[in-house]
Amino acid sequence: MRLFGTAIILAGGKSKRMGFDKALMEICGQPIVGLIIKQLRKVFDDIIVVTNNPDGFSGLDARITSDILRDSGPLGGIHAGLMHSKSQYAFLTACDMPIVSPEYAKYMTEIAQEELPHAVISEKGSWIEPFHALYSRELTEDIERSVKRGIYKIFDVLKYKNVIRISENKVREYSPDLGVFTNLNHIKDLEEFLSRMEVGGMEDVLL
Repeated sequence: MRLFGTAIILAGGKSKRMGFDKALMEICGQPIVGLIIKQLRKVFDDIIVVTNNPDGFSGLDARITSDILRDSGPLGGIHAGLMHSKSQYAFLTACDMPIVSPEYAKYMTEIAQEELPHAVISEKGSWIEPFHALYSRELTEDIERSVKRGIYKIFDVLKYKNVIRISENKVREYSPDLGVFTNLNHIKDLEEFLSRMEVGGMEDVLL
């Protein structure tokens, strides 16, 4: 199995805070998931969308799959994506995170190739970002054990694993405003993001 090539987009959230299915929202007249796929294609040739509403994603340039571990939240989505990954490592993002830095994703793969960790994740202040991250397929059994114990956070799975953390300062070399961590959780977030696009400068990133 090759080391890299697969990217996973989680699209299984219930979108309670947004009020409608975030995965189906449009930006610049295009489905947000389609825009994310376009950015990921610059680095990864195999894209997986994990969703429990597969009919809503027909026609996308990606493979569609659903959770294997039901009712396990994002951890279940990570597990399903890794189980179907065609590479040892898979890059992970979410359907409500419209900005991807292909250059940063490539940098993460270079680090993983050197040290072969269980995961490569980013720091944002004192917080560790679970998305825009790289995970190994070796984590699938750990995730299964965690779910059986009723533990559903990826950070608990990674607690005793070999994890490489990339400092916020290093992330800013690729995304000066930390735009890669932009998350459209609420209507307000979407409105602010669209306003930023109207000001200009983001179309080159997304389109």
